[in-house]
Amino acid sequence: MSVVRLWDFGKCKCAIGWCMLFLGMIAGAAAESTAPTRTTLTVTADNSGPRTRAALNAHVEADEGGTPSGVVNFRSGGVDLGSAIVDAEGNASLETDILPEGSHPVVAIYQGKANFQASTSNAESLQAHASTVAGFTVAAAPTSLSTNIGGFVSSIVTITPVNGFNNYVSLSCSGLPINTTCTFSPVNVLASCATACSPATSVMQIQTQTPSPLVSEGGKQAYFLVFPMLFGLAGLGACKRGVSRNTMLAMLAFVGALGLTACAQRYRYLNHGPPGNPGTPAGTYTITVQASSATGAFITTPPTLPQITLNVTVPKS
Repeated sequence: MSVVRLWDFGKCKCAIGWCMLFLGMIAGAAAESTAPTRTTLTVTADNSGPRTRAALNAHVEADEGGTPSGVVNFRSGGVDLGSAIVDAEGNASLETDILPEGSHPVVAIYQGKANFQASTSNAESLQAHASTVAGFTVAAAPTSLSTNIGGFVSSIVTITPVNGFNNYVSLSCSGLPINTTCTFSPVNVLASCATACSPATSVMQIQTQTPSPLVSEGGKQAYFLVFPMLFGLAGLGACKRGVSRNTMLAMLAFVGALGLTACAQRYRYLNHGPPGNPGTPAGTYTITVQASSATGAFITTPPTLPQITLNVTVPKS
């Protein structure tokens, strides 16, 4: 009996070994099916304004499989400078002026997608000059967002005061597609250099909306259910109680139909918006984060405003 058990155990181990070997071969084949990529970065600095404005241009290419697509993130040390979508020619660009004074190494990181592997560029040095005017800078991360119609996405907005700035900054956004909302939490952020110039953050949420149904299915169901009941009750009342009882039953059934229809209308309004609402159209949009701070008649704005690429897609059925 013991020999049989040992034989069965040995066969089980053998089967497991073959399974592991087979899974390893599949994983190896999947890894080999992804093409390696190369990411190069070019950094151009513009010092004509009060702060250095850097233009970051990345190019992603692969030896086979066509042109890579996806997203490139730009970073300087532990600072996320933003991200950009790779276009049909393999290019991704970003402009920023949030780096403080000094020399900064900047890299472009291709995230990889589908049949293309991730890759990182060599570090490029950027020499930035700071302004002496009190103010603030605004950055958002991530700057490339994607959602299905009816979904929502979020981005972290960072406000960094400079040169002694100490005031509330009001946030809003522009460039939204129709039937889309943008909210900030909080909407007014204190950017303070009272003791040390520390950045403050706000969560920006973009909510898209699904189209409202053209035909009121709930209302149709209510009518199909209640009106047969109405006539049935009316006929039953006529047979047993007479005309007055028949009339009362008919009125009760009619009031019930109106109540069900009203409830269905309210449900559709809360979940799909008013009738005829086409929802958020699918497409790619550029949304700008607006920021300003007012002290009496004087309004302070950042040198540049971050832009977010929003990709709205149709859900797969």
